[in-house]
Amino acid sequence: MKKSLFILILALIAYPAMAQLLWRISGNGLKQPSYLFGTHHLIPISFLDSVPGLYKAFNASEMIIGEMILSDLDATATMQKAAVMPNHIKMKDLLDEQDYQLVDAELKRVLKMGLSDLSILNPSLILTLYEMEIYKQLTGFSDDIKSDSYFQLVGSEKGKKMLGLETIQQQIALLFENGTLQRQANLLVASINQKETALNEMLHLNKLYRTGAIDEMVLHAKKSGDFSQLTEAEYTKIVDDRNAEWLNKLPAQMQASGCFIAVGALHLGGDKGVVKLLQKAGFKVAAVSK
Repeated sequence: MKKSLFILILALIAYPAMAQLLWRISGNGLKQPSYLFGTHHLIPISFLDSVPGLYKAFNASEMIIGEMILSDLDATATMQKAAVMPNHIKMKDLLDEQDYQLVDAELKRVLKMGLSDLSILNPSLILTLYEMEIYKQLTGFSDDIKSDSYFQLVGSEKGKKMLGLETIQQQIALLFENGTLQRQANLLVASINQKETALNEMLHLNKLYRTGAIDEMVLHAKKSGDFSQLTEAEYTKIVDDRNAEWLNKLPAQMQASGCFIAVGALHLGGDKGVVKLLQKAGFKVAAVSK
């Protein structure tokens, strides 16, 4: 997901390690089990080695399902085109002089590029590039292949079937059309103004992920904050509505073949998460522990 979640929590509750990241789906007439895994794009691939049963589940599955097909070159080109703001709008049109200078100076410090280089890009993309870089500088994170794309790359090499739950147009709408350009620009300014809090929140979210605390991730995402928070309507659009739509597609695919479903971990938890929705649809969904 491309939104940072900004509520600093100073102490973590201990959760069963990995217990809620990988799930086995059976029952409801399935001839073979399928598996559901929650991904996170700021976690190194080496983390996958610590998830019990993960590679076994992946190797046993005939089809790999993700939010979208990440290797589609046409989709990549379409995404790059969509990242440019429409009608020649630039950041100078969205920010006053003081905020423009603030953002420009911080981007030069972190990205070694200023708004003169990036100003035609969507503010959401600029914010993502900025946050990724400060995260890398602090943690040393440098994986070129993210854990959420790893399964499609390896699956393709193994000749497994691939399916994207969403089209590139749907992904573009989520990434670049969620809120007005002005709101996105305001979020960029707010994030830079409170960058230490933003970075602490990325680190906290990663800790929750590493412990498999998917319900805590959902609660964290829904907490109200002073800035850069998903509104209730935005959360519903970005998470809940997509979960419900995916449940219209997944049963038929799981009936046809064993599937390995890898989607963002935030989609798994909560009452409207994929795990609960599958259970309500009559499937047995059990955490994989070995």
